Amino acid sequence: MSYSVDEFRCSVCGAPIDVSPYSVVVVCGYCGWSSSVESAGLKPLVVPPEDRGFLRAWLEKIVRSKAGKIATVRDVRFLMVPVWVVYVNASTRYNGYRTETRSRRVGTGKYARIQTYDVYVPVKGVIDEKLAIAVYGRRFESTFGIGTVKSSVLDRVRSAVELEPSLTKGWDVLGSEFSQEEVLEAAKTRVADEHRRRLESMTTKLYDCYTTADVAGARLILYPVLEARYESGGKSYRMIIDGVKGSTRVLKAELPITTSARIIRGLAAAAVVFAAALLASLLQPLIGTEIPEELQLAMTVAPPAIAGFAGFLGSMMATAVQRISKTVEEIDIRVLG
Repeated sequence: MSYSVDEFRCSVCGAPIDVSPYSVVVVCGYCGWSSSVESAGLKPLVVPPEDRGFLRAWLEKIVRSKAGKIATVRDVRFLMVPVWVVYVNASTRYNGYRTETRSRRVGTGKYARIQTYDVYVPVKGVIDEKLAIAVYGRRFESTFGIGTVKSSVLDRVRSAVELEPSLTKGWDVLGSEFSQEEVLEAAKTRVADEHRRRLESMTTKLYDCYTTADVAGARLILYPVLEARYESGGKSYRMIIDGVKGSTRVLKAELPITTSARIIRGLAAAAVVFAAALLASLLQPLIGTEIPEELQLAMTVAPPAIAGFAGFLGSMMATAVQRISKTVEEIDIRVLG
């Protein structure tokens, strides 16, 4: 399917539809008509959105509370973002080992010391899980905070309803640029990668890791978000807001670091450095007594290391132009059972 916005209009109401040369599923935001090159029966679902006037007023309020009264909202887009939710029954067989460091006391009297040694523990088994995977439906368009949107979609799958014109009217509805077949393959790959990542974190060496994934179903869900740009102090920042009815919240935002925030961070860094210096003075008398060499080394190295890290972090925060704030963890895969 290859169209441009100028040449493709809804066959029912004649309204222009957002499409690209890669569009596979197109949706009319005015009447709710949808079409797919794969299946005429594919119907997207939609999570009911909040009133646009309310969202715009809430945006103005939150921007000024986070960035100050001089902050100005410049660009606002009310988007229906396409996210596929794929359900997969996955099974992964694995074989490897992990290294555990253990210790034992050797010698007697003043010659006693703690000796460490490694033990190789076999790790073998099967992971059987039912998973839900969120796949963003656009190829080249990068939406700020899309990771938090995926997580929000997984949270609200059950609240999605059949697409009706009243729910999308006035919103920019983005169609999917991935076919259902492509989405299913992407979900299977994501599951295999997730299982391997999890197993590699559990093992020192992973010999075998074989995943089979059976798709149990897939849904295309249109999720409402408010995408905005605002200016503060001559700099531009981005923000994305959850547009679901009754659940307005900032999903992710770039926020300017104010002078007061810089002062607080500087004082916090100074307090950590002071605490590290105090810790060093308290531990110093203990060095040289009969305690393990490893602990003596830690007692010597830890305070200056803590002080150095705190100073570095404080200087970074003091010179940073912005900070990132998000209320939702960026998760695109969830274990259901």
